[in-house]
Amino acid sequence: MVRKFGGLVRRELWTKEDPDRQVDWNDARVWEKINSEGFYHRADEMLVSCGTVTVDQADSLRPKVLIVFNKNIGIYQLPKGRKNIDEGYLAAALRETAEEAGVAVQPLKLRFGSRSTPPKPVQVQNQARETRYGIEDKLTGITEGYSNESIGFGLADNASDNPDPATGAWRHIYWFAAQPLGDIRRDETRMTEEEDRKKFSTFWFSEKEALTRLKLEDEKFSK
Repeated sequence: MVRKFGGLVRRELWTKEDPDRQVDWNDARVWEKINSEGFYHRADEMLVSCGTVTVDQADSLRPKVLIVFNKNIGIYQLPKGRKNIDEGYLAAALRETAEEAGVAVQPLKLRFGSRSTPPKPVQVQNQARETRYGIEDKLTGITEGYSNESIGFGLADNASDNPDPATGAWRHIYWFAAQPLGDIRRDETRMTEEEDRKKFSTFWFSEKEALTRLKLEDEKFSK
């Protein structure tokens, strides 16, 4: 998975200067399209989850991917769970991974394209200090560089669907790359809920086997 981030994007993209894609903001049809395709959901209608693709020995020829088996529903899946109030998305992903798999993890910084904007330089003791995240391509709006940003998110193809069958809520899952923080063995003291200790089994699989075992297609980053 780590070696294939260049192929994660499947939808067609174009630049702002593409002559076949010029936008006339005075054209009523542009605003009709935006309004017809946009959706607003109240906070109590959204189920926001965060999870990780955790890879051990990511730089080796035989990396291993952290997978959990959910005994309640009988599927292999990536570790993920709901974000707490006032918790950041990355922090939630790392916490949920530890609680479901019993493995402490830390962010795995990768080089990939993101539409998040790079931070502006800050003055520290009269000297400009800048973290090199890469330079934003002004035509595409994409910044390619090393970062801990979300590598992507999953949601229903049709935002009016109810992808969470248990609640009917619109499920929105943010994914982050991670790596083990020390021992890769399951440590149940990190699993704060007894329910999770009973519910999940922890496995490290090769990339190929992980893709074979994962039940959900959106966890394989295949679309």
